[in-house]
Amino acid sequence: MKISVRVFGRYKDIAAIDHIIFDIKEGGTIQDIIDAFVKRYPFTEIDKNRMMVSKNKIYISHDTPVQNGDEVTLCPPVVSGG
Repeated sequence: MKISVRVFGRYKDIAAIDHIIFDIKEGGTIQDIIDAFVKRYPFTEIDKNRMMVSKNKIYISHDTPVQNGDEVTLCPPVVSGG
């Protein structure tokens, strides 16, 4: 199934685009999308377990299932300097 993924922040800089289509197997999850993103852009592996992710504009966990046509966003983790 085709999943539309928008990337923000340094992920957009790394990918040099802001919109990517991933082909994910039926029954796939957000984690499958993250794995595909990290495989394509290995520099992002450091964030693999901390990425901020939303599906159809709602923040969700990495084990959330995805369906054909979902729009997923990936953002780098937020850090503060306190």
